[in-house]
Amino acid sequence: MKLFLASRANGSLDLVLPLLPDKPQKLKIAHITTAANPYTIDNRPWLDQNKSKLIELGFKLTSYDLVGKNLRDLRHDLPLFDVIYVEGGNVFYLLNEIKKSGFDIALKELLLKGIVYIGSSAGSMIMGPDLNYLLTVDDPSVVPELTDFTSLGYIKERIVPHAGRDKYKERHEKIRKEWGDKIFLLRDDQALVVNDDKIEIQSLP
Repeated sequence: MKLFLASRANGSLDLVLPLLPDKPQKLKIAHITTAANPYTIDNRPWLDQNKSKLIELGFKLTSYDLVGKNLRDLRHDLPLFDVIYVEGGNVFYLLNEIKKSGFDIALKELLLKGIVYIGSSAGSMIMGPDLNYLLTVDDPSVVPELTDFTSLGYIKERIVPHAGRDKYKERHEKIRKEWGDKIFLLRDDQALVVNDDKIEIQSLP
């Protein structure tokens, strides 16, 4: 299993290169933008910044939205790619669409076949055991139908992205007070990297 779980992709994506099966120029990447849907186009700068970084590295990029898709669609579409990249945004909205579409099932099949998964912010958080630690600091009201906050469970860490940024200081202090060592704070220049049995935190120099 190969996972690259970033706080913010454009801050650490240079570190993903050793995890890839080939040069980015030879790889097709599905850029799953679903988590950004609840935000207006002028209020999601990370989406364009991360996309620009992917293009800068040379990936052949295709935007892909889980909304309106089903498991049959995903099983048809996603195996055409070498890398699955899940963008940041509202993590509760993302989890709800993952469960509705069957992406959780499709992803498991793809990971068993050796596909590389890249997550950024929300795309990294959903790989942990649950999202309960975010209920008091994020906005689950965008998907009132979501009542089960069990996440995908590929890692035991509950990732809290954007550590050290003043914008999120109050939020991080609140999560740390409530959850203590059950959370893992990740800076924007860091990524949690899973390469088969090896798990480590990598940082840009």
